[in-house]
Amino acid sequence: MANIRDNGRSSNIEKDELAEREDFLNYNYREPIELAKQSIGIISGILLFSVNFSDKLGGIENSPPSYKYVLLASWAFLLLSITFCGLSISLSWNSARYMLWGQNEVRPPRKSRRLSRFAANCLTSAGIFFVLGLAMMIAGGFMSSVVRPA
Repeated sequence: MANIRDNGRSSNIEKDELAEREDFLNYNYREPIELAKQSIGIISGILLFSVNFSDKLGGIENSPPSYKYVLLASWAFLLLSITFCGLSISLSWNSARYMLWGQNEVRPPRKSRRLSRFAANCLTSAGIFFVLGLAMMIAGGFMSSVVRPA
């Protein structure tokens, strides 16, 4: 009789673990991966556009040296943003790997959640670097149009 109760309890635990894994894969894995992939595409396009047309739009040869430093800083922030998006994708994949193929112990889901939080923090950092890069690009454009060398 006790064995029947234990089987019912273990099947409920298995259902809970399965539901937890499905929720984790739907929300903590797929959504950050999609956001990071879309962000990489957008940031790469902005970086490519600004590098290709920096001499035509900003007049890099007639601009003060500070403009060049601001523009380089903006490109560095955009590259950092792309790097952190890639890191977020990598960490999200690792967290899903631990959730799917980890042992049925308490530790793998805990490690998965920790890696997932770290991936989300990397994605947040990528967004901050992206905004800083855009702000520096706008500041550089303002500097090139207003401040002209003597």
